[in-house]
Amino acid sequence: MTDTLISVDETRAAALQAAVSAGDAVSVQAAVESALDAWLADQALAHVSDEALQALWREGVDSGDAGALNFADLKAQARRGAP
Repeated sequence: MTDTLISVDETRAAALQAAVSAGDAVSVQAAVESALDAWLADQALAHVSDEALQALWREGVDSGDAGALNFADLKAQARRGAP
């Protein structure tokens, strides 16, 4: 890990502290890393071509009906880290 110093305005600093105080992040560093991860994902998605997105959509549609979904079960699986 590399140490990098960043500066944020008072509003953003307060938001980072609030996230930690509320338990939404374990530390200011974790909150910043989460925000950066979201930004990187957004950047990656912004560079995906329309054709690639259309192909992925078509692949999902062509895979057929997923059947009945129980969202309580899906949430429980996700919380357990189950595939």
